Amino acid sequence: MALFAHQDAQLGELEGTGYLFQNKETHPASYQGVFFGPNDKAESIESLVDEDPVSFKGVMYKKNRAGQIKGSKVEMTVDVTQFREVSMGARALLEVVEEDE
Repeated sequence: MALFAHQDAQLGELEGTGYLFQNKETHPASYQGVFFGPNDKAESIESLVDEDPVSFKGVMYKKNRAGQIKGSKVEMTVDVTQFREVSMGARALLEVVEEDE
């Protein structure tokens, strides 16, 4: 069951819906996400798996200690780790890339 609502998002140059979220079950906490694009763009989305990281523009959800969820607009660099066609369209699983700056 999804805890977060899909919002308009952009993965590279592709338009769709999705979100990022903070996964506190890993140590240190990591950021992951999902992106859904139209089926006619499935080949373009699938080509991003194992390629260089791409930009994700959309919403990131974070849950505070009281359990409240807050969404904020972000632009982050992500790796596409997995692709699958599902009933909602072409789905890509994302991991935020840690940038050394």
